[in-house]
Amino acid sequence: MDIGRAFSFVTKDESWVTKVLLGGLITLIPILGTLATYGYSYKLARNVARGQERPLPDWNEFGDILTRGLMGIVIQIVYTLPVILLYFIVIFATAGAAAATMDAEGEGGAGALIGLCLFPLLFLAAIACGLAALAAIARYLATDEFGEAFKFGEVFASLRNNIGPFVMLIVTAIAAGIVASLGIFACGIGVLFTAFYAQLVIGHALGQLIAQLYPARDIQAPLGYTPPPSY
Repeated sequence: MDIGRAFSFVTKDESWVTKVLLGGLITLIPILGTLATYGYSYKLARNVARGQERPLPDWNEFGDILTRGLMGIVIQIVYTLPVILLYFIVIFATAGAAAATMDAEGEGGAGALIGLCLFPLLFLAAIACGLAALAAIARYLATDEFGEAFKFGEVFASLRNNIGPFVMLIVTAIAAGIVASLGIFACGIGVLFTAFYAQLVIGHALGQLIAQLYPARDIQAPLGYTPPPSY
């Protein structure tokens, strides 16, 4: 994965200023802005996987952008359900133990101990489910079939066999988040555009990952498709 390219590709598009400014403004719209930001990033990822030299999508494809954003969020929710369930189990177990061992001074030491033991497990589960969600989204974008994201056996096999590239994607996302935080220094307004830029970096890295995981013949593309370059 070429992390440097993920950070630098944006300016190679002659309309990048307009596209990034428009994207930053769209993020201000509640709910719609979130769908559009994710959808734009996913469409960018597909363009990168297809090997397009200037992969920034045009905003005139707004319907497709929103649809992809919605599909991606649904996939994330489904893969996050185990973490949500585990969270409530931890909360109830901790509260129950605290109530059962409450002493005369109002202290519940057992509840605190159980919480200390279970919350690390919750953290690890969140990481695992987050990585699985990324693998599912990658499969969805590569095949352009929503149902492919829920072929859990294939998704987890892809994650298990390619854990290194997925970790690199997370590292790239963290680095992009650090860059996005720099927008705070522009009176707070700049963060709108640096945050959107960070999502573009993640989208490009995700596209590189898709090209690495799936052979060109498995990536659904229109006629005239050019195989992606080797990363």
